[in-house]
Amino acid sequence: MALIRKLAWLALGAALVLPVASSAQRANQLILYSDIGFRGRTITVSGNQTLVNVPFTVRSARIAPREAWQVCPLPAFQGPCNTFQENQANVLWRVSSARPRTFEPTPTPLPSPVPPGTAPSLRGMGSEFFPQPSDRNGRVESCAQATARCAQQSADRFCQSRGWTASAHELQETVNRRNFLADVLCTQTRTR
Repeated sequence: MALIRKLAWLALGAALVLPVASSAQRANQLILYSDIGFRGRTITVSGNQTLVNVPFTVRSARIAPREAWQVCPLPAFQGPCNTFQENQANVLWRVSSARPRTFEPTPTPLPSPVPPGTAPSLRGMGSEFFPQPSDRNGRVESCAQATARCAQQSADRFCQSRGWTASAHELQETVNRRNFLADVLCTQTRTR
């Protein structure tokens, strides 16, 4: 009897020490969960699977970093599929097929909040301020070198195209390795 009690205590201790589920996610694997927040029953999918038997409605899904997956409600990737690039903690999906997709990082869009040539300005009697100078082609690029002298020359040309003599102040904004004019103050006289 003492031996059985001792074995029961050892088994209980081992159960408390061993992890229930691993939080590390393997590459090229999708883990589907029956509950939100990555809990409940699980199904692990590896690679392209044209038919997956998931006996529950998927409520959350976990994938490895920098991976993308597509899950579909019908076999052979049919139906309105869901494609995602990060863990999903609260979804309501029926999954019958799944496959990894190409991860495509979200690109940083080029700045163009207003239609080309219509960027707002603040015009006074002796100057005009352009937060994001634009022309008919969109934002005005300064120069690839990103030097202050080059930015000044680009800003002067922009101001002259707007009927002013020169730029009294300008900055450059770099987006996706391209340099754009920003905060240009056009005047009738050079103040530098």
